[in-house]
Amino acid sequence: MKVGDIIIERKQVQWHECQVCGLPAICRITYLAAGNCRANPASNAYGRDDCSWCSDAEAFACKHHKQQVQRDLPIGMSWCATFPLKNFKHMGFYFVKLAE
Repeated sequence: MKVGDIIIERKQVQWHECQVCGLPAICRITYLAAGNCRANPASNAYGRDDCSWCSDAEAFACKHHKQQVQRDLPIGMSWCATFPLKNFKHMGFYFVKLAE
């Protein structure tokens, strides 16, 4: 590879699945470091006034498992926000690199 070379990657668009049952997710649930995340340098919310868009961990859930996933906090985390993917579709997509 040298300067000026063009690199083309092929990626497939995927939709996040519920972490409990594997059905298509309808919401993204975010978590922040427990305690005062704004004062914790290890947190994505460190030093921010509005941390509603910040995330130290995330999970995805279907309609049936939404409440269960919100309550099933990762160790050392607290709930931050739940985003309905019908309103924030870009949060539901992820990309898988395809073999060349």
